[in-house]
Amino acid sequence: MNVRELTVIAALLGAVAVAWICCVGLVAMRNPYDRLHAIAPANILPPLFLVIAVFAARGFSIATIKVLLLAAALIFASPIVTQALARAARLRETGRLELEK
Repeated sequence: MNVRELTVIAALLGAVAVAWICCVGLVAMRNPYDRLHAIAPANILPPLFLVIAVFAARGFSIATIKVLLLAAALIFASPIVTQALARAARLRETGRLELEK
C-alpha cells in the first residue's frame, strides 16, 4: 500500500467514524435540541473527509469537483436545515415561536 491508498482509507474511515459517533449521540440524547447538537458534526466532517478521499484517489478531476460542490452544498445547507428543525421542534412543544415573558 502506498501513501495515496492509506490516505483514502483513513479519510473514509474518518467519515464513517464521525457518522457512527453522531448516530450514537443521536440515540443517547433526550430532547430534540440536544439531538441537533449531536448530529451537527455529521453535517460537516464526513463530506470534507469524502472530498479528501476522492482527491487522494483521483487527483484533481471532474469527480473531485463534483464531490467538492456536493460537500459545499451540504455544508452551506446544514445551518439552514438545523434552524428549521429547531423551529419545528419549538412549534411542536409550545405551539408558538415566541419566548415567554
